[in-house]
Amino acid sequence: MLSTVILLTLMSLQTEVSSWTEDWYDTARERSVPVRFFAPDSNEKSTPAPLILLSHGLGGSREGFGYLGQALSENGYIAAAMQHTGSDANLRTARKSGETSLQAMARAANADEAQHRYEDVKFILAELEERNREKSKNAEHSLTGKIDFDKVGIGGHSFGSHTSFAAAGRFPYKRIDKIKAAVLMSPNMPSNVNPAFFHKNLSVPMLHLTGTNDGSPLDKSFDPNDRRIPFDNINGADQYLIIFDGGNHMLFSGHPRPLGRTPMEKKCQPVIAEIITLFFDAYVKENETAMKKIQGGGLTEMMKTLGTAEKKLLR
Repeated sequence: MLSTVILLTLMSLQTEVSSWTEDWYDTARERSVPVRFFAPDSNEKSTPAPLILLSHGLGGSREGFGYLGQALSENGYIAAAMQHTGSDANLRTARKSGETSLQAMARAANADEAQHRYEDVKFILAELEERNREKSKNAEHSLTGKIDFDKVGIGGHSFGSHTSFAAAGRFPYKRIDKIKAAVLMSPNMPSNVNPAFFHKNLSVPMLHLTGTNDGSPLDKSFDPNDRRIPFDNINGADQYLIIFDGGNHMLFSGHPRPLGRTPMEKKCQPVIAEIITLFFDAYVKENETAMKKIQGGGLTEMMKTLGTAEKKLLR
């Protein structure tokens, strides 16, 4: 498998974390796969780090999840924010004649694009494995020997939560073996299906995050309460549900906007990052202290007055 690094941008962050972007190319599918990395600064003797893949929603890009990638890397993870060609921010500039941005996004929310995203996850994992074994193709930021592939998680928002579900093996997809845990921000499911059947094969621990105003930009009739349906119907592994009071659909994406973050995003996103980090610490790093905290009352304590926390433990 070959890839071509087209663009490399290094950004200096105030903390001991490096962030850079690379444009990869999957020759087998003739498809561009841009990626943004967040990684803790390390040296040659550093222990390989666990890996978290991040998948944006419709119309998003690798520039989202900055707050989350930063927090994960500060806690010892390598985070890779994937950009999915065909359902990314380019939809806004590649609209058909007379088509609005929302109409373009609705058109991209289809089974073909969902499959492309699933294949993006497999490509990135395979490419990262190659770079982990061999001399890095990026002279400035080597990933050689830096990733622990026994400790891999995935997280996504909206259509990205569908991508995370697929990687975890939700019907009709096959679980990608390396995925140990998944985070679903604004979780969703196809309409007109039996939710119990749809989720019966899932055996991956999951953290579901939503808000009481987490509607759908593409469907004004969508009931935010329906975002808890996957949590209620998955019984094959530990499940957690976080609901932010007043949280809307864009609370989790972290995508840059001209006017900056909203007051609620400024208040909630640090807590979102803290909760997600705790979840991955427990189920990807398999840290006993994190496991005791998340299986106990830790999530309720972290939410305080922001909303509610529920859990379903297999054992």
